[in-house]
Amino acid sequence: MARKQRLPKVPLPTGPDHDRKFYGAKLAEVFRTPLYDCSLKNVSGVPDFALTRLKGGSMELQQAPAYPEDRAMLICVALAPTPVDRWRARIDGQEVSVSHSIAFATTVIDLMKPMEMWAAGPFDYLHYYVSRDLLDRVAADNRIAPVDSFRMVFFERDLVVAQLTKTILNQVRNREPLNMLALEDVSLLVSTHLLQHYGNGKGVLRAQPRLEIWQRIRTEEMLRAHLEGEIRIADLATACQLSPSHFSRCFRQSFGTSVHQWLIKLRIDAAKNLLREPELSLAEVGFRSGFCDQAAFTRAFTTLEGTTPFRWRKLNARSAIATHHLVSGELRPR
Repeated sequence: MARKQRLPKVPLPTGPDHDRKFYGAKLAEVFRTPLYDCSLKNVSGVPDFALTRLKGGSMELQQAPAYPEDRAMLICVALAPTPVDRWRARIDGQEVSVSHSIAFATTVIDLMKPMEMWAAGPFDYLHYYVSRDLLDRVAADNRIAPVDSFRMVFFERDLVVAQLTKTILNQVRNREPLNMLALEDVSLLVSTHLLQHYGNGKGVLRAQPRLEIWQRIRTEEMLRAHLEGEIRIADLATACQLSPSHFSRCFRQSFGTSVHQWLIKLRIDAAKNLLREPELSLAEVGFRSGFCDQAAFTRAFTTLEGTTPFRWRKLNARSAIATHHLVSGELRPR
């Protein structure tokens, strides 16, 4: 996975990639905040989608840097409640501010609109940067007219964005880069949601059927062969003879979750088999199961199984199972 470079921001698609700087990256420099950032590039090498986390301590209200217009949308999620007097902006001549303080409040901003912004700390935000080019491609995949404008909202509840953010929050907080599959999965989910709920288009996204049985089997085969996640949604979609956005939506209908979350389940299944081999270290088990390190493996395993890999191994290793059967046999009445 190619990580987003810290690059000057210019309107898409002009300017070489090495001259770009994302919305969140420049804010982070001004407010001296730690960065989490991952991005995807399109076939021209221009970033289409990015995740950036901004977190800062106490500070007085400061004006954020000015930006040129950008053919992109920004979704800003407050990971902690933002006090009503700690953020305000003037967007396209309209004064806006925090209306009420809630965790995972969502702000949607059209970066083609002129904007001035002021922010104070402490704050903790996750930014989803989505280019108009990506949105146009997803709209075309779903046979709806391109969306010319989007409705902007400020610190409102959006259950879809909140839930999506929660599914990746552990990785973001632990500064674990999302793999290619996860980034593409998130980018398609965010793009579809923007088109459905914030776009002014008259077309409606078509209802998606479930994947056929052969498509489900093929998808699982490919995911099990790429537990590390370095496979593209487009590869899975092509194997199923679908477009990427169609595949992503059909997958959710069939499996009840996103591709990335299902991949994590497959990793944990693989890890359980490996944990029964006592000669393998936990780090080796995590690596063979597709996790970037032992810490990431332990966190994911504990979240899904409710216990640590170490404790699970003690109860389920082959030696423990054999001992259990032997003891049970000895206690059985003769």
